[in-house]
Amino acid sequence: MGISRRKLLMGTGIALLSRPLLASTWPARPIRLVVPFAAGGPGDFVARQIAMPLSRKLGQPVVVENKPGAGGNLGTQTVLDSEADGYSVLLNTVGMHAVNPLMFPDLRFQPRRDLAAVGVIATVPNVLVVHPTKLGVSNLADLVRLGRQRPNNLSYATYGAGSSPHIYGALLQKEAGFTAVAVPYKGSAPASSDVMAGNVDFLFDSMTTCIGQIRGGKLKALAITSAARSSLLPDVPTLQESGYPALDLKFWLALQVSAKTPAPVLQALREAVAACTQDATYGDALVARGAEPFRMAPASVQDFVNRDAARWTDLARSIGIKPE
Repeated sequence: MGISRRKLLMGTGIALLSRPLLASTWPARPIRLVVPFAAGGPGDFVARQIAMPLSRKLGQPVVVENKPGAGGNLGTQTVLDSEADGYSVLLNTVGMHAVNPLMFPDLRFQPRRDLAAVGVIATVPNVLVVHPTKLGVSNLADLVRLGRQRPNNLSYATYGAGSSPHIYGALLQKEAGFTAVAVPYKGSAPASSDVMAGNVDFLFDSMTTCIGQIRGGKLKALAITSAARSSLLPDVPTLQESGYPALDLKFWLALQVSAKTPAPVLQALREAVAACTQDATYGDALVARGAEPFRMAPASVQDFVNRDAARWTDLARSIGIKPE
């Protein structure tokens, strides 16, 4: 009995000592930042921007690795199949975290159970865009009026079921009382190209990828999903200004790790990421492309992710998101 108790005390002491030791020695090698999307998109852009200050803060390279496929699930599983030691970090989105479980119920992982939030690093507004002349609309009210006059006659582009253009487009129809036909594409480029060609009527495109076409007159912007107008598009009203406050949703991107990651490593990562979101160069780079830095105390991150993801899940259910 005495030996067993002595071993227990020794083990407890080693565990307590290892916590500060682990925090002081981590990281000892490069960190992999897995982006579950192809290079060139909003997620890839934000990941590469945060990787630079994060590398300086941690004193180790942060290497971005693109692992696209299965709506982001392939990259997520890659991180969860790795050692839970803080050296594999996932760039996640609220869509992947909150909507993918409704669409892919047979996944081997559950985001809320298996992932721990490190930090919400950016929000990316979507802009409601149309062809400059095809529909003859000047604002969102005109588009809604047209949709009500022509049930199921208008079409809207998405990046696939559960994507932000799909969520915003379906919610607009629900709130405004009209119906349109969803046309799925494999990303922003083909979707916006078909809007510019007049083949599809409207699209809630990511601002980071459509700002150039809007400024060039190839797309007409009717509204933006951010809480305030963007300095890049000061004449474009928010959805809230346009009479649709229920669509005031933040499409955020976050860094996450396995929920089994040791607490000292998770805390070190949270503090480092929180400091990086305050970096002026990082913030300026996001704003220049239409994204927005997101700043939050490390202690508040997990609660925010849980609450906001639950809101997105409820909204996705309300518009009939279901397994593909």
